[in-house]
Amino acid sequence: MKKLLLGTSALVAASLFSNGALAQTATTDTPVQFKIGGQYYAGAGAFVQQNDAPGDVAYKRNPISFQDYFLIRFIGSTTFSNGVTAGVFTRLNAFSAPNAPANTSSGFQSSNNTTIKDSYLYLKNTAVWGEFRIGDDSDVRRNVAVGNNAGAANGDGYLGANSASLQWLNTPVYNFTTLNLDGRGTKVAYYSPTIMGFQLSASFTPDKNGGHTYGPGNVGDNSGLTDRITNGLTPSYLNNETAYNYYSVAGQWTGNFGPTKVVGTLGYSSASRKCGVSSGVTIGLGQNATQAQCSILGSDGTQNADPHVYNAGMQVDYGPFELGVNYEQSVGMPGGLFVGAQTATAFNAAGEATTFVQKTNEMVNKQVDLNVSYTVGAIRLGAEWSRGEFEGITGDPNVKRAAIQDEIQVGGAYAVGPGVALIGMLQEALYDANGKYVPLAGGVQNIYAKNSNSTALIFETAIRF
Repeated sequence: MKKLLLGTSALVAASLFSNGALAQTATTDTPVQFKIGGQYYAGAGAFVQQNDAPGDVAYKRNPISFQDYFLIRFIGSTTFSNGVTAGVFTRLNAFSAPNAPANTSSGFQSSNNTTIKDSYLYLKNTAVWGEFRIGDDSDVRRNVAVGNNAGAANGDGYLGANSASLQWLNTPVYNFTTLNLDGRGTKVAYYSPTIMGFQLSASFTPDKNGGHTYGPGNVGDNSGLTDRITNGLTPSYLNNETAYNYYSVAGQWTGNFGPTKVVGTLGYSSASRKCGVSSGVTIGLGQNATQAQCSILGSDGTQNADPHVYNAGMQVDYGPFELGVNYEQSVGMPGGLFVGAQTATAFNAAGEATTFVQKTNEMVNKQVDLNVSYTVGAIRLGAEWSRGEFEGITGDPNVKRAAIQDEIQVGGAYAVGPGVALIGMLQEALYDANGKYVPLAGGVQNIYAKNSNSTALIFETAIRF
């Protein structure tokens, strides 16, 4: 330990006096070297059948669709003679989309679909003290999660029934078991060394909007146009987010039993939240607002709950077979992935809902994904089933009644060459509102409260470089 501390002190001293010390000291160390990589997915989907009558989610929607998803990675790293690796990682969503000015409290800024998804630096010595990261990245629970990719036709999370990247099925919700609670806000993270197959990790994000865009204390690229900075140089509690001080912990175990490899993960994420607020309201996050004060703000005291997410996953690899299972449960999500019609609290004589309230602290989303694949030569065959149960999205006064969506997928991929694959999939989605139909105010159709199903035939090309 003493030698490690002395070595670290020497590195710090060298960095402080780099102009002189490095010029006089012979070293085989090299600076960070950059390389570029990424992936491009493009595909076409055609619906074999879907519910498309008036009031259905697919009403007047084109049954044929083309989609693409393009990621560029800028990766740089170097390993010094003392065993420490230093590096940077940036991942860019690259789409061509029209630019448009968007008005924020700090003026105008450009908005399009080209955004930075991750951007962080790291120092690591995985055999001695682990890895430290700082920057915009997913929380550790999401980063270590396993068990949700084996059934995808090409073995990753960008395609398939459990994907947020490419989705063709016309349903009110989609199933996704690796929710990013803090939206890749600027954070610090630590991953321990692996000891006897076990690794622990933790991350902390002060503010979902904290980031590097347009000056100190302004919002991060990953949060979109949500600049609500009011005073000072740090992210303000009076922004339009409903939570702050996000933290995440996770554990992973890897073991081998002869030819079989098993990986299991557990993770938990949470944050602090007082009540739902809007920009400029004087009673903001971080203050102990009473239920009466929250009622004045329009949340009716129903958002005073800290959001949290649990995740567990396992993947088993045996020869050409891969088997994966992943489960995630989220409670009290800020805004919610699937707000739906919120909860109806009053109806008129015609039975139409006239008043709604968002009881996010009472809603629980449960999602599970089970998948399997078999690879022989250049061909990979996969099957996947996922189920999502979403409470309180149909507008039913009983917020614990959950709408249920099942997604089933079978498909195959052919590896044309390294990093290039042709993929075909058949997907079926079955959405069950699981309760009495609740019309919205004024009789507006409520797609969250109506059963639906759709079947899509999908052809895709995947290129990784």
